[in-house]
Amino acid sequence: MLTLAGEAPVAVIGTEERRAAAGGADDEQDSRAAAGSLPAEVTVSYYEPARDYQAGLQRARRPGPGGRALSIALPAALDAAAAKALAEARIARDGAGRLRRRVALGWRRLAIRPGDRIGFAGEGGRWRVAGWTLERMALALDLVREASAPMLPPPAAEPGRGNGAPDLVHGPTVVHLLDLPPIEDVAPGEPRLFVAAAGPEPGWRRAALLLSTDDGGRWQPIGATAAPAVIGVAEAALPAGSAALFDAENVVTVALLNDPMALAGADDAALIGGANLAMLGEELIQFGAAEPLGGGRWRIARLLRGRRGTEWAIADHAAGEWFVLIEAEALARFTPPASAVGGTVRVMASGVGDGTDAVEARAEAAGCGMRPPAPVGLAAEPLADGGFVLRWTRRSRDGWLWRDGGDVPIGEPEEAYRVTFTRADGSVRTVATAVPMLAYPAPAVAGDAVHGAQVTIAVVQQGGLAASRPAALVLSIG
Repeated sequence: MLTLAGEAPVAVIGTEERRAAAGGADDEQDSRAAAGSLPAEVTVSYYEPARDYQAGLQRARRPGPGGRALSIALPAALDAAAAKALAEARIARDGAGRLRRRVALGWRRLAIRPGDRIGFAGEGGRWRVAGWTLERMALALDLVREASAPMLPPPAAEPGRGNGAPDLVHGPTVVHLLDLPPIEDVAPGEPRLFVAAAGPEPGWRRAALLLSTDDGGRWQPIGATAAPAVIGVAEAALPAGSAALFDAENVVTVALLNDPMALAGADDAALIGGANLAMLGEELIQFGAAEPLGGGRWRIARLLRGRRGTEWAIADHAAGEWFVLIEAEALARFTPPASAVGGTVRVMASGVGDGTDAVEARAEAAGCGMRPPAPVGLAAEPLADGGFVLRWTRRSRDGWLWRDGGDVPIGEPEEAYRVTFTRADGSVRTVATAVPMLAYPAPAVAGDAVHGAQVTIAVVQQGGLAASRPAALVLSIG
């Protein structure tokens, strides 16, 4: 318990003693600091028992000049009146401390030390020893005037009203490990994985994370989850759609983990700026309309499909797949070791509501952020001699926004492609090129036709860190 109490002076100095020490002359010096040098306001922050030990604040002001404020953070539990008294006592102490005195005494007063209080006969009040000098058996004290004893009773003060938060159940953890393509304007130069977590109970807040890159042989801590993510489950499979235009036909209904979770619509300008990006299964989508159906269920529509190069997953949806809203503040990101690229990464989450049953998520072939997007527009232009010219359009990890109407940057150390011809009998031949086109001359066509009437052509872009997914074309050559 903190109490405010005065202290009696340790020594009272008589007038004759003061004169004798000064050789019979009054050798004392008094000085006074400017009022403007003192704080005009003192605030004391503390912990208020009347408000369930939440932070409280009491302040005291003095009249007169000076605009400086002094803040005191006190790591103690006080009632409001005691905190108010501390603030007012500090104002009073600083006001009294404007007056300073230097006094000389004889060597017999050597027992006086800095911090002691002394008084002078015939004067009221007391002084604190701020400095002490002994020279030629003469003692010089630098004194600071002290305020009078604290006021009794304590000043009236209000503790304020408590900001009571509901005591919600934390509940179990739901965690997802996301191997995302680049979701920012700058392409990453190393593998990155993201953890999204939440819980079916509204009180869920956070869980500790462990990482394993050797299929559970060893686990190492990687911190904690971020803010609760908006997570749900698709009630039905989302039909396939186009990645080139708005999908105004298809909708999907998702059941979010708990009722307080919510979605919001976005206009077309916001969507173009990247709003409402979500992972549904393996496809990144954006949605412009979000309609609440009650019970934590939402119908989302006006979709943009196959975002950030995930058009390969447009036709692979199923009922019961996970929906995760991609928000930077709700994703904990980390960098797995380079040796994990192409393998399996496992993450274990353990929150206060999980007990001994930690939950786990995994990502296969980590490293989507290092892959260039697959080329698009692969086509074979026939030539008069029976050959073809293969053409395609490259894309870039560093070119999601069309800033100036020009071509997107390559985003890789160099431009390079690998074109694979898979014949009807399964045999394969590969050709490399540094431009987004390749001649498929008539003799090569005839050579491939010997093995069957069709050939499958696949083009991948060779990035500096990884290769893209393939763009494929089945060509009839017979």
